[in-house]
Amino acid sequence: MPLSEEVRGLLMAQITEGTLKPGQRLPSEPALAKQYGISRPTLREILSGLEADGLVRRVHGVGTFVTQKQPRVETSLDLDIGVTEAVIAAKKTLGVEVLSARRKNAETWITDQLALNPGDQVFSVERIIRVDGHPAAHGLDVIPWHLIERNGSPAYDGASIYRFLERDCGIHLLGGVAEVSATLANTRMAAALDCRRNSPILRLDQIEKSADGHPVLLSQEHYVPGVFNLTVRRVRRGRPGPYDDEPAK
Repeated sequence: MPLSEEVRGLLMAQITEGTLKPGQRLPSEPALAKQYGISRPTLREILSGLEADGLVRRVHGVGTFVTQKQPRVETSLDLDIGVTEAVIAAKKTLGVEVLSARRKNAETWITDQLALNPGDQVFSVERIIRVDGHPAAHGLDVIPWHLIERNGSPAYDGASIYRFLERDCGIHLLGGVAEVSATLANTRMAAALDCRRNSPILRLDQIEKSADGHPVLLSQEHYVPGVFNLTVRRVRRGRPGPYDDEPAK
């Protein structure tokens, strides 16, 4: 990892974790550059990026200050809840902007994951989720159209996708397997989440299944760093036998 990215990550962590407090003034540019062993032009580029991400505020001739702390939503990946439900459960102010909600022909990558046939149609919803007014997540949700059509084609109201499937479409959701990965914001995602291009963001891909085992929802979500705190409960199972480097008893 380049030193500049390492320094940027260190400063971001100190801000999001509260080591650097809201309103606190950062050391001078010469002092910071010396502290991290980087040039001042490199430091200025890092600070510009943090400012674009809304983490610091630079005042000409005065200094660089930590902005007000972003809202945080604590949620566990053990629980199969939607992003809007997680925001409400955290007692934060939820904002939803529906960028598009339309019926369309499914692309190949969608038919493969939802076990559809070529030419099948889907209902695609693209949204930006805001927490206390801050862009926090971008979501793309895709539902096989026949599941909606067989229930009278109810209108989607822009709220929880899970609620739409369960209440309006009469589908009993069983759960799904999520894949979590780190990625960089491309131009489109940076604009949607109001962050800098190539900023690190979290990506979650999930296929939700119904009680009868059929895939009913494809979700692709991108999260802004520092807003959602995703945790996983890991359980260590009993040892089946001795380790390779110890004798059997």
